[in-house]
Amino acid sequence: MSWFKQYCQQLKIHPERPSLSFLATICQAHLTTYPFENISKLIYYYDQQKNGFIHPSYQLFLENHHRYDFGGTCYTLHINLLRLLKKLGFRATFTMLGKSHVAILVRLPNKERVYIDCGSAAPLFHPVHFETDPHNISQFGQDQVMIRPHPDQPGYYVYLRYRNGVLLPDSKKWIFHPDQSCHFHDLLPAIQESMQPGAFFLSMLRCQLWQLDQKRSVSLKNNQFHIQYADGSKFEHTLTSILEMKEVVKEEFRLPKLPVEKAVHILETLGIDLFNKSVENRF
Repeated sequence: MSWFKQYCQQLKIHPERPSLSFLATICQAHLTTYPFENISKLIYYYDQQKNGFIHPSYQLFLENHHRYDFGGTCYTLHINLLRLLKKLGFRATFTMLGKSHVAILVRLPNKERVYIDCGSAAPLFHPVHFETDPHNISQFGQDQVMIRPHPDQPGYYVYLRYRNGVLLPDSKKWIFHPDQSCHFHDLLPAIQESMQPGAFFLSMLRCQLWQLDQKRSVSLKNNQFHIQYADGSKFEHTLTSILEMKEVVKEEFRLPKLPVEKAVHILETLGIDLFNKSVENRF
């Protein structure tokens, strides 16, 4: 089976002509199919000498989702999504936000550019009309994302994320210029840096998935399990063992093949004990 057919099957979409509504369908399907997680990243890091790579190929991305329920972080998710969009006839390109996050800009048939992001565990279920709608808000429960013109840098935009009405401290660093697109080779230094010991996603365990059929988001940060509901209510629970973590990932995330135990052991080799109370767990 071709990678294109397999990708469409995993997303449960059928190819059609590029349009705003079809792009929204793809975004929602991506966010509810592929988890935002660094478990695969930890395993790719640990096995890099044996595998000879640090970033999976297009085919391996799809195969490992089928075999292990893998998704990825922004680089893996968006590198694959961009290829799919181009195969479907969309005009799309990468855009770098700050120094650590990559998203995608798509030029619609009417020539308007829109922002899409399936790699930030954010409620961006629809393309963002960042140039034509200065009041755009993407929201789920108490989580809000806004893309605004930068107040001090003409032509630039800033990604602002609020939770419970509070601006998350790192969000102001995510700045981009829509005319400054980049290509895969431009991402390689950032990908390499993200695979160095001590890098952000090699220092924790993270997994998040949107479950819109249940009107909720499930999220795991280290040993903290969190559910956010569309009505703003939430549930939090501290996991105390690998066994409990595996059960949550199987039953609540519905990702029974995701090798969380291996990721926990890899973090232990890096000196990180997820069940130590001193480990940072804030959402």
